[in-house]
Amino acid sequence: MRSFRLIALFAFCLPALVSAAEPSAKPPKPPKVKPAQPAQGQPARNAAIKEQAQEANQQARAARQALNAPNVARLAEMSPEERQAALAKLPPERREQLEKRLENYAKIPPEQQARIQSQLKRMQALPQEKQAQVRQSLSDYLNTPGPRKAALAAEMTRLSAMTDEQRATYMSKPAFRGRFSESEIRMMDDLHGIVP
Repeated sequence: MRSFRLIALFAFCLPALVSAAEPSAKPPKPPKVKPAQPAQGQPARNAAIKEQAQEANQQARAARQALNAPNVARLAEMSPEERQAALAKLPPERREQLEKRLENYAKIPPEQQARIQSQLKRMQALPQEKQAQVRQSLSDYLNTPGPRKAALAAEMTRLSAMTDEQRATYMSKPAFRGRFSESEIRMMDDLHGIVP
């Protein structure tokens, strides 16, 4: 009986003795996770994309103005005497319209006037049918929603830095054609050399 009690006591105390003899196991520490930090160059990249989009938009507007008002831009380049002589040949109503438009043109900042003059020269170098295509593409581009327009502007800026051969190769790649619709690709092709 006594041995039975000793065995029972021993069986009861054994787990406590074993666990006291083992070093206490601590649960493993979870690995340290660094908080996500924004990419360091992202704000600068976004600012550059925004700037490219603004520049492309200004050039598109200048191109539209050059297409819509070639007479005004041409007249603005003339000396005052040449301008008066050219206006004197017009019917009074047409002359009055052009004089008002010239007044408005004179109020535009000089850098924008220079841009319009440059665009006019580029447009006049195009064949008539190409000018019609460019007119339509300009309208489509200017009516494109903001974020998409920014993507198109950035892409047109990239394309403008390429040679014709590089641009053709780049635009034929599936990666490029997968990012833009056929109408957007046609638009960028029409506006090459005009915007930006």
